[in-house]
Amino acid sequence: MRYELLFLVGTSKETELEKIKKDVYEIIESNGGAFEEKEVIEKRKLAYEVSHETHGSYVARRFNLDESDKMSDINTKLNLYTGVLRFMISKASELPELKTKEERMGIAKEAEEKEAASMAREQKEEAEKKEASEKKEEVQEIKKEKKKKTVAEQEDIDKKIEEILNI
Repeated sequence: MRYELLFLVGTSKETELEKIKKDVYEIIESNGGAFEEKEVIEKRKLAYEVSHETHGSYVARRFNLDESDKMSDINTKLNLYTGVLRFMISKASELPELKTKEERMGIAKEAEEKEAASMAREQKEEAEKKEASEKKEEVQEIKKEKKKKTVAEQEDIDKKIEEILNI
């Protein structure tokens, strides 16, 4: 079964990060786990203080473990390991694909670009609608003026006919 290991190393032990990673991976591998190649490491400010640490590095990596009964031994060893502030192991089938911050930002950037293109398209359509509406109003004004002219011409003709008939 596939699992994802996420653990936190405080900034005070950041110089030992490679050793801590190696030790944690050794704990998993000694219990029959086999790691996948992709590893994600991110430095972040913690939401709250953990063991007097306010910043830390999150390390995430997926691994396969055939014997799920070994999970309790892994949990015990990781709980006792002092280099790790916090850790969490989850079933990878329930999680989205593991991505680096740059990959996630790229996806966010693509979404922003799509949204910007959509907004530009909407603005263009709105401008076209406004232009069509203005043209329609112009045509209506021209029709009104023509109608006024024809009414005025008709009245002129009527007056002339009356003048001719009254003579």
